[in-house]
Amino acid sequence: MPDCQQMNIAIAGSGNIGKTLARLWQRDPHLGLDVHFTGRDRIAPTVAAADILVLSVPWNAAADVLANAGDLTGKIIVDCINPVLPTLDGLSIGGNDSAAEQLQRLAPQARVVKAFNTLGWALLGGGYDGFYCGDDAGAKQQVATLVAAAGLRPVDVGSLRNARYLEAMAMLWIDMAVKQGRGPNFAFHLQDAHAAQ
Repeated sequence: MPDCQQMNIAIAGSGNIGKTLARLWQRDPHLGLDVHFTGRDRIAPTVAAADILVLSVPWNAAADVLANAGDLTGKIIVDCINPVLPTLDGLSIGGNDSAAEQLQRLAPQARVVKAFNTLGWALLGGGYDGFYCGDDAGAKQQVATLVAAAGLRPVDVGSLRNARYLEAMAMLWIDMAVKQGRGPNFAFHLQDAHAAQ
């Protein structure tokens, strides 16, 4: 796995996910991660200096962020967003599309990787599985490094189209945590059947 040296990261969204990722990525100065939060008024200069743009904004704000981000050619976009309905009764996108794929169409010159969307923010750093997917192998390698630096076990689940299933997985987590009253202290885990024997 590549090291994190010289990664310059812009985070759009200062909610629990964005703040927690920033804290985890900055806890070890040897990682060399330069992390900056960006607001709408300064997103273009912040993104211009960054290698990676992390989207942790509400789904209805994502298109506006990309529209104001300037030249995204070659940038890695880490999509943490779940397009959840305000009532938490389902996803606003489902079936044969995903938020990640829509973002890739909005920014075709960028390299979108879906990550950090299948568990609650309080579980970041806890050694749980961090599922991610994307179509660009180099971008996925760098995001795998960020997943590990956030204290998760990187699990590559394939191409960007599989974001459809990661977003559905996140909806299941939300339903179990909120609607079914299980609470937020659980995570989905991939385990090899032979390892369990």
